[in-house]
Amino acid sequence: MSHAAPRNPGRLPPDKQRELGQARRVEWLTLGLRLSVVVALYAALGSTEALTAIWLKNLWALLPPVAFLVACHVEKRDPNPRFPYGFYRVGSIAFLSAALALTCMGLYLLYAAASGLLHGRHPTLATLAQTGPLLDWPGWPIIAALAYSIAVPFVAGRSRQSLAVALHDKGLYADATMGRANWLAGSAAVIGVLGVGLGLWWADFAATVIIGLDILYHGARHLHTAVCDLIDEVPRQIGSSRIDPLGATIRETLEEMDWIASARVRLREEGRLLTGIALVCPHEDRVAIERFAAARRRIEALDWRLLDFELVPVDSAHCVRALPLPERSSTNA
Repeated sequence: MSHAAPRNPGRLPPDKQRELGQARRVEWLTLGLRLSVVVALYAALGSTEALTAIWLKNLWALLPPVAFLVACHVEKRDPNPRFPYGFYRVGSIAFLSAALALTCMGLYLLYAAASGLLHGRHPTLATLAQTGPLLDWPGWPIIAALAYSIAVPFVAGRSRQSLAVALHDKGLYADATMGRANWLAGSAAVIGVLGVGLGLWWADFAATVIIGLDILYHGARHLHTAVCDLIDEVPRQIGSSRIDPLGATIRETLEEMDWIASARVRLREEGRLLTGIALVCPHEDRVAIERFAAARRRIEALDWRLLDFELVPVDSAHCVRALPLPERSSTNA
């Protein structure tokens, strides 16, 4: 078995380091913009459920960029006797934290909206008919603040998504995909406030239900993916349910070597990186250690995400290939 040190412990290739630095800068910008949205909505905060819901949503939306930035800092720490495998999986923990927060927020908003509808609570925001001149209606500042919250996701959303794919960072990808949810939720809140202005008190709660369902959908989807990653599901392509083809590529590369009869590959995710093992059945009973070392170097050169990869010689009984996993129909972060 090959026991050489990991190829690239703690350091990404230069191009990925540059992309990670760009991602950090974009997330700092995102964090600042979202803070400004929270302040703007708080300044315009009225007594409508939809506005309170959208304010809480943007408040909780601060967690994903904070989790990403903290994870980037922690994962740079060197392995130590207490944590001999390093801190690369902190990215998966950050992804789980953000997904759990979103899921809880969606459930809370659905409960608040259902409770308001069941008890028939009416918003105290005045209607257009009650305020006289159209421009005097107090809902206009609220709608202006909501319009700002809708515009913010368009500033850095597309660049974050491309960086997430390039870095294979599911937490960053989930945060980027939330941009669409943010402007949809903001639009629903605008409709809810306008509904109150027209005297449709239930429109406020209906908008809150739409916002809550949207948050719950994204939160539950990301939560499912995060939990699967932590229990070592086979790696899948980011933003898709398709199995990552790297495992098959590694197996084919190994079986092309004249001294290997068959191989079985196992990969698992460590944050944005991958670790793996190959159970190799050689043609011969004795194989020089140099062959294992050369094969390992060749495998680790296939993909920058491979933090560490081990080759283990076994007999043919251990190299029976597992059946291919079924494809899920839904997309994942």
